[in-house]
Amino acid sequence: MRVAVVGLGAIGAQVLWQLSRVDGVEVHGFDKEYPGHQAAGVGGESRLFWNLELAEPAYTPLIERAAVAWRELEALSGQVLRDPTGVLIYGGEQDAQMQCALNSAKALDVPVEPLETPALRRRFPRMAFDDRSLGLWDINGAVIRPERTVEVTVALARRHGAIVHEFSPVKALDVTSSKVSLLSSSGRQAFDRVVICCGGWTPKLVPHIQQDVVTRRLTSLWFHARQEDFIDVPPFLRTAPQYCYGIPSHDRRSVKLGLGFNDHYVTGDTDTLSRQLEGADLEAELGKFEWIRERMLPWLSRRPYRVETYVESYTRSMLEYIRPHVDNPNVIVMTGFSGHGFRVSPAIGEIGCQLVIDRKTSVDIGFMERASPVFSILDPKQGTTTHNSVMASTPSLT
Repeated sequence: MRVAVVGLGAIGAQVLWQLSRVDGVEVHGFDKEYPGHQAAGVGGESRLFWNLELAEPAYTPLIERAAVAWRELEALSGQVLRDPTGVLIYGGEQDAQMQCALNSAKALDVPVEPLETPALRRRFPRMAFDDRSLGLWDINGAVIRPERTVEVTVALARRHGAIVHEFSPVKALDVTSSKVSLLSSSGRQAFDRVVICCGGWTPKLVPHIQQDVVTRRLTSLWFHARQEDFIDVPPFLRTAPQYCYGIPSHDRRSVKLGLGFNDHYVTGDTDTLSRQLEGADLEAELGKFEWIRERMLPWLSRRPYRVETYVESYTRSMLEYIRPHVDNPNVIVMTGFSGHGFRVSPAIGEIGCQLVIDRKTSVDIGFMERASPVFSILDPKQGTTTHNSVMASTPSLT
């Protein structure tokens, strides 16, 4: 069986690795640049791994499997891909996401320490908490090294015989026969199975999903402290409706901040959109983060020292789009990971491999298609969306 994996980012790298381990499979990976490159959606030096679910209870088995799969990947590679820091999830006790996290903590067999407002203030004196704040300290939470993870995973796949085509963007996909044809800078090649997992670029290659998947350009900002050299704050997620996240740098001398879907820019063509914010766009983006400095981390420097933008894809339900192509079941489309795909990516890699080989998965993912929409796409050409009230409880989780 000849299989192609298009896109070697967070998900594609894991699918490639799993397929490379299957006897009788010749697997090829295609990337428009190279695995772990800076313009990919996996960029930004850090991602959060947390064990609790904030929106969809049916997601729990996938999180459980991902925790095991991460340990297996690290053991087999001999590399540290996650720093075991712990992660703080906090917000208002009655927030919908916090209630879901509490239920998740009860359902999962993972160590979690509940922290009421006085305990939060004692434990994390550098952070400002509302009087009705509630925290969950995820003891086994960690900070993922995303670019390193992609690089190491693809290297493992190569070791098992995977053929990697770098600087080979796939320009066309022909699904009119059982053998699927791909056109790239490496030429035209035919495959028995194809897995499409190129993030925000997927709707260009698979146009029919434009009604189900929308692409956004998110921004990450890195701040120093105003005076102190050491930033003593934990990696954290603040639940909606005031959703944000923060990840201290490895040397703990700066912190990366990010917001959710509602604060991401609409994208045009993913190949031509500007990745550098300037002028009014930059000023508007900085303004979105002011409340974090004013109300949560007042000791941050006035302006960030680094601003980076990345492309992500989202579904109507904010859950993954994992389905066969409507015109050819030999093509599996995996996109719309909605900002929380990296933490479960090793498990998603197993799912992609199983769909290719067995056409079924060991983890139930049917809920992804059954989930109710939380936003609607009004104009797919413009990427314009409108949000309903549910959106506030299910933003991007990066």
